[in-house]
Amino acid sequence: MNLNNYDGITEKLDKTKTWVDIRKKLLLSREIKYRPYTCLLKRYNIKTNTYSYFIAVLDNPPEDRTSKRTILDDYGRFKLSLSDIWKKTYLNELKSNCNIMCELVESDEDGDVYSIDV
Repeated sequence: MNLNNYDGITEKLDKTKTWVDIRKKLLLSREIKYRPYTCLLKRYNIKTNTYSYFIAVLDNPPEDRTSKRTILDDYGRFKLSLSDIWKKTYLNELKSNCNIMCELVESDEDGDVYSIDV
């Protein structure tokens, strides 16, 4: 097969977006708005027979769910440990740090919910 007609793709990590640090099993983001409390959530998708994962950032801790204090690093990036879901998703197979999709799906005056593509 002659591959000279094609250009190679070199994926560069864009640290201004949302990305995963595989060594520390962390999600780091400049796209997620700061609020004091964070919840990692999942929802079962019947069509794909898989779970979809979400991050809820809240002004007040929820009474019916486990939440953690939101952590910002020295550079002002949102930090969240993904160790709870690391082995349940494709993240376990990553060989290098990479960007992931993070999209705001719901917003209210007391919190925001972001979908993450893991």
